[in-house]
Amino acid sequence: MMVTGNHQRGFVLVATLWILAIITIGASYFAERVGKTLALAQQSRQATEALLDFSNTRAEILFRLATDRSSLYGLGQTPLSAIALDNRPYRGSGQDILRLQDNRGLINLNFLQPELLLRLLGQMGVPAERRGVLLDTLLDYIDTDDLRHLNGAEAAEYRALGLPLPANDWLISPYQLQHIIGWRDQEVLWKDQKLVDLVTTARVIGFNPNTAPQEVLAVLPGSSPEIAERLIKTRSIAPFSSETQITAVVGQAAFDSESLVFYASNSFRLRQESDKLPWALQYQISLTPQADRAPWRIDYYMRTGVTTRAPDAKAIPALPARTALPAAANEAL
Repeated sequence: MMVTGNHQRGFVLVATLWILAIITIGASYFAERVGKTLALAQQSRQATEALLDFSNTRAEILFRLATDRSSLYGLGQTPLSAIALDNRPYRGSGQDILRLQDNRGLINLNFLQPELLLRLLGQMGVPAERRGVLLDTLLDYIDTDDLRHLNGAEAAEYRALGLPLPANDWLISPYQLQHIIGWRDQEVLWKDQKLVDLVTTARVIGFNPNTAPQEVLAVLPGSSPEIAERLIKTRSIAPFSSETQITAVVGQAAFDSESLVFYASNSFRLRQESDKLPWALQYQISLTPQADRAPWRIDYYMRTGVTTRAPDAKAIPALPARTALPAAANEAL
């Protein structure tokens, strides 16, 4: 009888240990699930906060675009009150970062100057033998006929590769370049999305040296990386207002004077990013003051990668404060 009792006690002990082990495993499993659920909830809360910041900042920018006059300094009349339009970062309404770029300071893919695009491709590391191919395939993609350039590609070539047919129309966004034969294969163009930062599809004419990135200034006729750096340093002190000022810096008539326009266009690129999100939002905004629906139009918007994250967000200045509207404008509102 004693032996049987020991066996029974041993069985109860083993069963108890198994039950405790199962409970421990179950508790660990549920704790892990709860932890993941809490983490997802935290991420969702942060994403919601970031999107709310984006919305508030975007509303502020649209209001300022519709009500503020532009000047040589940007959106506003004085250096302190103006929002610069050269893609520099500003802190938005919350913890978001925004950048506003005048499209007149970029290389236009729809009103194309082939020599500028070829220089830009070379600056970005595209081999010389591929630059002409990229130019021809782009021209075939946006022209309205089915005549193929020497190194280009029309509908037949796209069908053969199983690709969507060319638009045969103006590009809507620079990201359409990825749909063009040859372009999507050049990895150097898409690293850190540097190419799409330097080109535009906006329907604007002229070139604004006050808002152009250094890489664009460097590929203009007669320019170079060194000249572009001098131009950037000079305009940081005071914006250019005449061709004579540029010639004084460059030492020669380096630019096409007929295309120079020292004020911003009516089309802008707005990019918003946040530490709370792994992606950014990009908009192209065109001013339409005579339109019936709104004084501005969103030409396109999309999610993009984040490649311009500032190392120290606290060092980024906040948006300049609004300036008071003239009395006549207040009455109109």
